[in-house]
Amino acid sequence: MELIKRLDKYNLHYGFLEDSDDFSFEVHPERVIIRNDALRANDRTLYEGYLKQKFPDRAQEALDSYDATAANLLQLTKTEALSLFQQHAVNLLCSDISMTEQDAIFSTLIVPDERLYLADENPKEKLIHNKVLPEQVLDRPYIWVDTSTLSEVWIP
Repeated sequence: MELIKRLDKYNLHYGFLEDSDDFSFEVHPERVIIRNDALRANDRTLYEGYLKQKFPDRAQEALDSYDATAANLLQLTKTEALSLFQQHAVNLLCSDISMTEQDAIFSTLIVPDERLYLADENPKEKLIHNKVLPEQVLDRPYIWVDTSTLSEVWIP
């Protein structure tokens, strides 16, 4: 989906353009969308320009995180993704934008089995940071995966 169309779609849902201060830096939909687009297009200057204008006090920290993700971002086939998830015992993913979108970038999570539970997240209500089981995204032709978090154990 084109960047402008995605921003419009998410703004209709969240209203972040009208009430930008209602969102923290971490979950600001506009920032998440622009970061996603910049990562997939390998366009750091897009994200950097946005950050310097909108979040100048967080720009360096955010760019460091961006660089780590960019260096570890893979576009995998279903077979490649499944192999990676099995090899590293990944049992949960977290999307940046809606997990239903082909362009979503997934961070890998390893959760102790006894702590592996999912809140009933409705991707129509919550368009960013969806937690999903890996098998829920294996129906697409390719999957964007941020492998920078492969070794981290996440405890909810």
